[in-house]
Amino acid sequence: MENEKKTSWRRHDYRFKSLFMIIDGLSKSISELEKNVADIHWYDGDWLMEETETIYGLAFIAMQNYINGSISDIDGTTKNKNIFYKKDNPIEDYTGTTIELITALANYTKHKDEGVPHSGTLSILESFNLRYDVIYLDEAAVFQGLTILNKDYDLFKIMDYVVKWRESLWLAIE
Repeated sequence: MENEKKTSWRRHDYRFKSLFMIIDGLSKSISELEKNVADIHWYDGDWLMEETETIYGLAFIAMQNYINGSISDIDGTTKNKNIFYKKDNPIEDYTGTTIELITALANYTKHKDEGVPHSGTLSILESFNLRYDVIYLDEAAVFQGLTILNKDYDLFKIMDYVVKWRESLWLAIE
């Protein structure tokens, strides 16, 4: 009994269910909008991007909330969140991690109409060659970032990555 490890109650991932429900709902919304391309003669890819950019952004905000909540579960605070964002392998061909990209895309979404992003967000966007000042939506950070994260824009696969990252943090401290 002396050698038994105690598992923190905070390790239980009670955050997953709500994240899944959010991603599921947002994915269904995107699927419905995709039907418009075939069903409405004037609705094209530009309209689809216009309507889905915010939805994808909401997914990144939900994932950022999950990420920061997970950090708080482990560390008791989010003061060191930037250190935790780096506890992930850099994405191939870039210096930043998946977790950094997701949080930067969430911040970009929340503040994109305010002009130049906060220096931390700007730094991460630039490390992925993403621009915040675009005219054409296909060049927008959300869509370019999605392409880096998952070429099929599969929010469930991105969410699965985030959930595995959370578990890797707990495994690292055991």
